[in-house]
Amino acid sequence: MTDDEWRALVAEFVADAIGPNEFHDRFFDGWHAQPRHGPFCPNAIEKLFFTVEAYCPDPKLSRPGNPFEADEHELRRDAEIALQRLDAEIPQRKLT
Repeated sequence: MTDDEWRALVAEFVADAIGPNEFHDRFFDGWHAQPRHGPFCPNAIEKLFFTVEAYCPDPKLSRPGNPFEADEHELRRDAEIALQRLDAEIPQRKLT
């Protein structure tokens, strides 16, 4: 995924255009599609990875209160932080 595609994905989730499970799945689709030797995703996405990895989209497998799992609130909070970081990292392009 390009930097802009990562930003668009995170922005969709933050804006409630997609739910946490779809965000989780699309995030990992993008993560696994990255080349092993670069170029890599933005730093904000690398940091968000740990929260997305800790989020369990299947409620049957989720264990509320487990300190090693992230709930939807944590996922959304960290996505909002990542979006702010992405906006600082990715140069804004002017529309012509």
